[in-house]
Parts: sequence; structure tokens; C-alpha cells
Amino acid sequence: MTPAEKTIRRESMVLRVLWMLLFLVVWHIAVPLLGLVVVAQLLYRLFYGAPSLHFMNFGDSLSQYLAQIGRFAVFNTDAQPWPVADWPRAHVADGEAAHSPKAKQTTDVSPAPAAVVSEPELAAELEPEQSLDESALADEQSVDVEAAEADAVETQLVATEGLDLAAETAETADSLAAQTADAVPTLDEVVAEQDEQPAVVIQLHSDDAKS
Repeated sequence: MTPAEKTIRRESMVLRVLWMLLFLVVWHIAVPLLGLVVVAQLLYRLFYGAPSLHFMNFGDSLSQYLAQIGRFAVFNTDAQPWPVADWPRAHVADGEAAHSPKAKQTTDVSPAPAAVVSEPELAAELEPEQSLDESALADEQSVDVEAAEADAVETQLVATEGLDLAAETAETADSLAAQTADAVPTLDEVVAEQDEQPAVVIQLHSDDAKS
């Protein structure tokens, strides 16, 4: 054997010893856990009259895992157990049948079959609804017509009031213009008054001279 091969074997042995120490710790944890599973399965069997399927599967897998650790520790195999390899699968039980909880009875509530309605009956049922809809539509249309007529009458009244107000305003303006025309003297009247004033002055001077 060459020195290189001796070194490789020595390193592999050191690594294997480390793995063995790690699996030794795991062994001390797994054995009490398997004991708890055994006690729990016993109590379950006494209470329900049949073993639990979950406890059976986990106990079988844990037992296989402990066996893999033992085989690796005694150099029976070089395959390292979990977590390097996969967790062992449980075997099919060949002992008592596992306990199966009774499923809750559920009342079968099936939907009632839909009633078959013939076309004449359906038309008879829909006819009152259609008549109600038509009467409601007619009422709405009559209300709209009345509102439109009221708006038209109101608009006509407003227009009539505007025309009356315009006529009164025109009459007032005409009367004011007539009064203004009567109050202001015309040009002929102003000229006639101016012509009469010198005649009066001349007559006064002649009266003074006679006296």
C-alpha cells in the first residue's frame, strides 16, 4: 500500500469516527423517542381497541433509522443514514389493522328539483307584471306631458306680462313727451313775444311824453 493510499484511508477513518459520534448523539435521542411512541401506541390501543396508523408508520420508520445507525456503526455498511440519506419509509403493516376514525355522518341535502312551468302559465304570470309596467309607463308619460304644459303656460304668462309692461312704458313715455311739449314754448311764440316787447316800450314812451 502506498503512502498516499494510507493517508486517504486514515482521513476517511477520521471522518467516519466523527460521523459515528454524531450518530451516537442521535441514537440517544431516538431511543427515548421510540419508547414514547411505544407507550402512546399502547394507550391508544387500549382506548380505541386498535393501534394508530400514524404511530405505526412513525415507529416503523424510527426503528429502521436506528437499525441503519447500528449497521453503519459496526461497519456493516458505508451508507450513512439520515440526514445524509433519505428518511426510511415505513413498511406495510402485517399485524393488527389500524384504527380508522368514523367519518361524521353528513345529511345529504339535495337541491329540490326545479318546478317545470309551461309556456301558457308563464305567460299568465308575466302578463300582470307587463300590464303594471305599461300602466306605470303611461302614468310617467302623462306626468311629463302635464309638466310640459305647465311650463308652456308659465312661459306664455311671462311673455304676456312682458308685453303689457312694454305697452305701459310706451304710454308713459308718450304722456311725458306731450307734457314736455306743452310746457316748452315754440319758436314762433318766442319770436312773437320778442316783437311785442318793443311795441310796449314805444307806447310807454309816448304816454310819458304826452303827460
